[in-house]
Amino acid sequence: MSTLDAFLDQAWSDHAAQAAAVAERLPEGLQLVADDDGVLRLAGLAHHVLGEHLGRWQEGLTFLAQLAERNVHGAGGAASLARCAASLRLCGGLADGRAAMTASDQCRVTAMAASNLAAFDTARSALLLEDALARAGDLPDADPGVRALAANSNGIAATLQELAPLEPARRELMLRAARVARTQWERAGTWLEVERAEYRLALCWLAAGDPSTALQHGLRCDAIVRENGAQPLELFFAAEVLALPARALGDGACAVKAVATARQAFAALDPDDQAWCRATLDKINAA
Repeated sequence: MSTLDAFLDQAWSDHAAQAAAVAERLPEGLQLVADDDGVLRLAGLAHHVLGEHLGRWQEGLTFLAQLAERNVHGAGGAASLARCAASLRLCGGLADGRAAMTASDQCRVTAMAASNLAAFDTARSALLLEDALARAGDLPDADPGVRALAANSNGIAATLQELAPLEPARRELMLRAARVARTQWERAGTWLEVERAEYRLALCWLAAGDPSTALQHGLRCDAIVRENGAQPLELFFAAEVLALPARALGDGACAVKAVATARQAFAALDPDDQAWCRATLDKINAA
């Protein structure tokens, strides 16, 4: 494992709970970047942490400029830096440089900005999400812009889901984003992404206080997993979105069956997956 790999692995591991600390360590990564791939990866981390987690748009732009000054990137790295910078400028109301970009990159930048703003400015995030969706409608299904919209919509939904209980505008945006993720993964993804989009919809409806609708999405998630080989990890999380809504609805039989499935799937996981799934198992067992 290279030093950059170790740096990025640790940063991604820490960022959710320690975003500010990871932001302080970002300059350490500058000297570890030696090629185009490294630029893409470090730019992605910086954009995510300084953007979506911290809302420090100008600081993110300064860091991206420092990364560009390393002059170790090729065309791919330059394009990534341009998208990340355009997204941060759009978030901060500093400039809108999308007109000079391809239609695909316009969609990607718009979706990235919508995700960045989800926890900071609900109204602007919602407007940018609809803007990105309109732009994606003119793109072919396999275009990176469609995938970016799907992934960033899921990010919006996941971010807001963690903030529940939600005031009405945030609740609406969470559910809208989860639905957009589902439709766009239908276009650009495989059964795995579609299944996980159903998982996200189930959790979001549960967070929104509607366990009945959550259970319907949980059943769809479980059905897709079983139709495609019943992989233990996917089966485990499908069981989560059956057990939790069932508990909320007072459906003991469904909850007991889902808990049993979760335990069986968990036992089939390798030790590394068990380690990060254990907290979820504890939550499922409570059902």
